[in-house]
Amino acid sequence: MAEALEQLKNLRTLAELNPRIGEKVQIETKSPRAKFSVQLLGYREGSSIIVSAPKKSSGIHEGAKVTVRLMSGNFICAFNVKVLKIQTIPYPHWHLEYPKETEVRRIRSYTRVPVNLVVSIDEFEAGAGLMHDWPVTAMCKDISLKGACINTSIALGKAGDKLFMTTRFKVAGVDQVVLAPAVIRSISSSEEGISKIVSHGIEFLELDEETHLMLAGFVYQQFLVETGHMEILGV
Repeated sequence: MAEALEQLKNLRTLAELNPRIGEKVQIETKSPRAKFSVQLLGYREGSSIIVSAPKKSSGIHEGAKVTVRLMSGNFICAFNVKVLKIQTIPYPHWHLEYPKETEVRRIRSYTRVPVNLVVSIDEFEAGAGLMHDWPVTAMCKDISLKGACINTSIALGKAGDKLFMTTRFKVAGVDQVVLAPAVIRSISSSEEGISKIVSHGIEFLELDEETHLMLAGFVYQQFLVETGHMEILGV
């Protein structure tokens, strides 16, 4: 999935990326070797970055070198800095060195991420296409902001047929239900043991803003987990 990350020629500063306060941040240490998921509490350009203290961070001292990764919009930002100050009052937090330079990569909109999502497929118009006992339960094997791969034991229609896909997933621990209109772009079949698998490549159609945002949040979240750029953990 590395090709789904596009490295920008001009490195952006953290201030230019303008990450939101409260965003999840991944901190990786080499000695001891560990990864922590924390929250961005604030930053001042040229001074420091403030993050919540990891719950279990014994062995990490001021002056330790860490790798920091965070997400802003559809950009992933990474940089190496030192831990400047470890504070416990009035609440546990760390001051990190403000990065002199950052490595910024953009997540391409067509990035497909592998998933195992149970989805419900329904007809777009009553009586159109093949006759099924709608809705049909299927398995989504990968998904992007543009479309998905849906596996079933039967063909849901032919290329050009429209349908609705409904699924449920979690974004940052919050349950979301998505109803997406789509069109079948390709169909292929294969044998898996004694079972027949019919794979449908579908393209999403005219998603409303709320649905697009929920889908984007899920795709980016899965992408970061899959590539190891971010661990989506409770902070």
